[in-house]
Amino acid sequence: MDMFLQALAQGFLMGGTYGMVALGMGLIYGVSSIVNFSHGDFLSLGMFLCFSLYAAFALDPYVSLVFVFPALAVLGALVYRFLIRPIIGNHLLMIIQLTLGLSFLLQNGLLMVYGGQPLRTPSFMEAKLLILGDVVVRMPLVIAFAASLGMAGLLFFVLTRTDLGRSIRAVQQNAKAAALMGVNVARVQLLTFAFGMALLAVAAALLLPGTPIHPNQGMRYTVITLMTVVLGGMSNFAGILLGGLVIGLAEAIGTIYVSGVSGMILPYFIFVLIMLFRPAGLLERRT
Repeated sequence: MDMFLQALAQGFLMGGTYGMVALGMGLIYGVSSIVNFSHGDFLSLGMFLCFSLYAAFALDPYVSLVFVFPALAVLGALVYRFLIRPIIGNHLLMIIQLTLGLSFLLQNGLLMVYGGQPLRTPSFMEAKLLILGDVVVRMPLVIAFAASLGMAGLLFFVLTRTDLGRSIRAVQQNAKAAALMGVNVARVQLLTFAFGMALLAVAAALLLPGTPIHPNQGMRYTVITLMTVVLGGMSNFAGILLGGLVIGLAEAIGTIYVSGVSGMILPYFIFVLIMLFRPAGLLERRT
């Protein structure tokens, strides 16, 4: 029972962070119908930027977020403006090929700059633990989970209480109708893409303490994010957070209770099983 509770706590906290990473992809997809296959590599880039700031100025990852957040936001805006926007409206395969090309470019660029050895970024919170009875969890995971809930709440507030949020929801529902009502669709899509990338900076700083990083890790995060978004119904933010919890719990339970490679397969097995019975997502209603 103690081991089971430990797995639940670990998976629950990690799943919340997966949900935050996936919120950016879900937001971008809802507004522009773009599935960014380099999403995980931009997360990896954020982690390496935090590592560089620690190596150069001894900045803790939580502090380096102040610099990495705007950097990824600007980079996301540039990528959308000069690479993605010109091909919107063309065949979906072109966007898939472009984002996959960005993935390989980022992976190989990080490999050339940082080498192929795993790197670690120390943090003042890295060794701190939260002990609840027989359950012991790392404090960085607790902070990441709390921040995930905070970012989800902030996103909900922006979407429901601000003019920008209303514009985003209008474009999400019907871009042509939103344009006829005076909404600058191109501007909304650019800002949304930039904010989706900036969310990855937050996730990078929160995931980094105590986590070894490698240039090739981006694809794994992309696959996890895609599963989380699909489980959530692509643009249902509550469903995306729930999907992240499902993936995190399956990963933790598989690691503890299933030996060998089979434990790593458990999240994918559960994903396929859910899709067989809920193809529209966990919280989507069938029409």
